[in-house]
Amino acid sequence: MNVGTLFRGRAIKNVFGGDAIARINGEIVFVPGVIGGEEFVGRITRISKDYARAEVVEITKASPERIQCSCPGIGRCPGCAYGFMTHSAEQQQKLGQLRDFLKPLNVDPELVQGCRLSEAPMEFYRNKIKLTMRKAGGEAQLGYVFTDGRMYPLAQCRLASEAINNRLSELLADPGFIPSMHDRMTLTLRESADGVTIFRNSAGKHAPLLREKVLDRDFWVPTESFFQVNRYGLKVLTELVQQLLTQQKCEYFVDAYAGSGLFGAVAAASGVKFIAGVEEDVSAAEAARLNWRNFGAEKFDFRSGDAAELLPEMLAAAPVGATVLFDPPRAGLDSRAVRALNNSKIGNVIYVSCHPATLVRDLRRLQRGNFRIRQVNMIDMFPRSAHFETLVQLFR
Repeated sequence: MNVGTLFRGRAIKNVFGGDAIARINGEIVFVPGVIGGEEFVGRITRISKDYARAEVVEITKASPERIQCSCPGIGRCPGCAYGFMTHSAEQQQKLGQLRDFLKPLNVDPELVQGCRLSEAPMEFYRNKIKLTMRKAGGEAQLGYVFTDGRMYPLAQCRLASEAINNRLSELLADPGFIPSMHDRMTLTLRESADGVTIFRNSAGKHAPLLREKVLDRDFWVPTESFFQVNRYGLKVLTELVQQLLTQQKCEYFVDAYAGSGLFGAVAAASGVKFIAGVEEDVSAAEAARLNWRNFGAEKFDFRSGDAAELLPEMLAAAPVGATVLFDPPRAGLDSRAVRALNNSKIGNVIYVSCHPATLVRDLRRLQRGNFRIRQVNMIDMFPRSAHFETLVQLFR
């Protein structure tokens, strides 16, 4: 095959990232915009050593799960990857992807289940978006940037909340707004319980805390600190953690990579007697202490610093029956944190991940410490996009 070659194919399945894969003349071809099982005509757009990429020319046998995408940016915007299929089909594809990721760990597929977000919208759910300004040759564009640097300009985003889209429209209607933005400047719009906060590049050290809602209680987050972007997915995730802590009759909880203390707050609301936590971001750590007090934590030990450095001492102080929860960034766990856990006497672990590849790498490391997987839940925290959240319960 060469670039420009037309071919007929049948999509096998959708892989992580949203593309379908097909096998053409013994070669793997990645094709966006096709649902697993569909038959299509494609055109080769790029040839690599181990695979090729193609574009769809025509769908010759459509899946009953195919729908008309409501977003004009589908296929051109880096945000949406599944806008052309029903949400039930999207969930099944993502669940299959997670099961495929876990196959090398010999995880029983029946242990890997999806969690439905009841009454959750598939659009207009994100409470935060970050746009970039590009100015060149007298032209100004504001939009999302691909990992390769390409720009997709936009005036509205169908994943962002209505409140964010309304504020974005107001900004773009202001004749002084675009001239006030410099080339490469970022614009962040973040919705909280009190409205939409806007900042350029950085919110600054003195930005106020934002009020969110967790388990129907006020929860405080620094303006630039991480918080789940989907309140419906957040509800499913926190209730699932609460359920696990209740089942384990947890009395000692360690919130590693704690951020603003979300899961420690859930533990406090669940009646856990002692909570320990660690977070490197100083402002998030201060918010975590506030949140834990507000959620009823009576005894806790919260430390500011590198989790990988502080965990050995914290885990050594924890009893055998303690539960440790990890919610690391996309890069996953530091190898020192894994080593500290494997060398500890801890028997219960909950791992929350937004990146299945680093999750699997870390689970393999934990298996070497005699941890076994009891339960895996796929939470579609990011509908229409390529990503999802995973919760894994492990025991030793």
